Amino acid sequence: MSNSNFDPMKKSLNTLRDSVNKLIEEGLAATLSGVQALPVDVVETDTALVVKAGPVLGIQPQDIDVSIVGDKLTIKGEIRPDPDTPEGTYLRRERKVGAFSRTVTIPRPVKADQAAASFKDGMLTITLPKVEEPSPKVINVKPIDS
Repeated sequence: MSNSNFDPMKKSLNTLRDSVNKLIEEGLAATLSGVQALPVDVVETDTALVVKAGPVLGIQPQDIDVSIVGDKLTIKGEIRPDPDTPEGTYLRRERKVGAFSRTVTIPRPVKADQAAASFKDGMLTITLPKVEEPSPKVINVKPIDS
């Protein structure tokens, strides 16, 4: 018995499409806008999608904006220069400052009104509860006597 739903070509094309989407979201968007891209991981559990973003150092949680519109999750903020840095010319500057933004497509329907976000040690964790899939309902067929 073969599984008619399995199509290896379709799976390969979906993987290619996802890779191209990721390239566009991460690389091209950041290059064109001049805004730093924020690294994210998206993990799916049985009940939620968990987005981990960061590290984002030198920012306070209240300075991070998180929003969901449709299937798009957007994280924005700005890392300001350290006010305790003495005046002078930088000989090396590797710590990023400035605006950052990241928009991620959420692959499953979620309950946006129940989303929660936390910030610890420079890592932003956003938990998006998934919408429950309707379970199949079995309907018994009863014979009717004529």
